[in-house]
Amino acid sequence: MALSVLFVRHGESEANIQNMLVSERSDPALTARGRREAQDLARLWAAQPPRAIYASPLLRSIDTAKIWEQETHGPAVQIDPRLHEIKLGDFDGRIISDLAQHDSERYQLWKSDPESPPAHGEKLSAVGLRMASFLQDVGEQYDSGLIVAITHADCLKAVTLHILKAPWQSSGLLHFSNVAGVHANRSGDHFELLGLPLAPPAHAGAL
Repeated sequence: MALSVLFVRHGESEANIQNMLVSERSDPALTARGRREAQDLARLWAAQPPRAIYASPLLRSIDTAKIWEQETHGPAVQIDPRLHEIKLGDFDGRIISDLAQHDSERYQLWKSDPESPPAHGEKLSAVGLRMASFLQDVGEQYDSGLIVAITHADCLKAVTLHILKAPWQSSGLLHFSNVAGVHANRSGDHFELLGLPLAPPAHAGAL
């Protein structure tokens, strides 16, 4: 079995319900729906037990990863700071509709060009560097099997664009809902995308 890495966004959090951007100033938990989302997805993948489960240091990711651990009888969750949400700087803790109305120029600039983040925020390319570092380390540590990494939407965008060698400005063409994922398979000395699944490849024909 080849080595593959399944990057998954956490389940619905309390901040998602409020349409709030959160990174470092608060650490919302999963909602009841978010827990069900995580359980449903993990059960679909239960036939492919992971060799390792990683999570960002934020509660919504850790909770999603622990549900995956329970449902798949997988190994204990490991925390990796490289999977952390993008640093939002001045936008951290802001409601999206409020930003669009009262800080529209800076918000629209950031949405159109992720290399122009808000003050004290993080460029998407910086997220890409840490996601690439994580992927490289996983590739060196494991020779085969499934690795699960629970992370955040902008991290999924960053790792997708890194693998595709696409411009960071292409991020606006990508959208990852809760528990959406990126499945990367190692081929020789690089990783290639298998798709953006909500279910394992074996179930793809039934979707």
